[in-house]
Amino acid sequence: MITAGIDVGLEITKAVVLKDGKVAGKASGPSGGVGRPAAIQAIYDKALKEAGVSASDVAKVISTGKGKFDVAFAADQLTEVLAAAKAARLQSPEVTTAIDIGADETVVVTVDGDKVKEFVINQKCSAGLGLLLEKIGDRFDMTIDQVAALEGPSSLVVNEGCIVCMDLDAISLASQGKDLKEIVKALNVACAWRANATLNDIYKPAKGCVVLMGGMVKNAAFVNALEKISGIKFVKHPDPEYAGAIGAAALAAS
Repeated sequence: MITAGIDVGLEITKAVVLKDGKVAGKASGPSGGVGRPAAIQAIYDKALKEAGVSASDVAKVISTGKGKFDVAFAADQLTEVLAAAKAARLQSPEVTTAIDIGADETVVVTVDGDKVKEFVINQKCSAGLGLLLEKIGDRFDMTIDQVAALEGPSSLVVNEGCIVCMDLDAISLASQGKDLKEIVKALNVACAWRANATLNDIYKPAKGCVVLMGGMVKNAAFVNALEKISGIKFVKHPDPEYAGAIGAAALAAS
């Protein structure tokens, strides 16, 4: 069976084609503004080409993410919570909690088999962590890989109340002539504290097997800080930024 999942994030759209439960093709690109539907179609076409199939071969397409309703050809739309839970269970059948941290959203879901028990999204100003670090990298003339390599502890401290405070503190410290690398180290740690706050908003965090996914998984400094702060050794999804799309595609086959 061939199915597809489209995860339309605030910044990046991800498309995945599954053949009998295996990833056969995938593609990603900017989600676009007013031209979002055309951008989504182009990304989906790339995934189809990589999979070696045509749109008519696909039994069902499900969309998820902030822009899920902009996917005109999707047969159904699902919340990020359901897509994350499914992607985590595919990675580790024994999963108890799934955490999806992307450019704009932090999602934490506790699961019991195929059942979602509890979830929280973007609590305590955890929205936009990926966007913040990308913005800081641009401002400081650093690539996202360079930002991800700057692991704490830092000689500096930034406010971890919310990303607006973090951003303002980073600007203030830079204007004082503080070392930019130390500022970024402090930001990576502050972002980890924010993500951990969302995890702790779960009434009964199930920390037995926690699958971490989303674009922020590529930031090693952030992930290492989050593991230290939370006390959890995460199972990292092998295709972290595509996890939502994979979950949607898998649900299309069920």
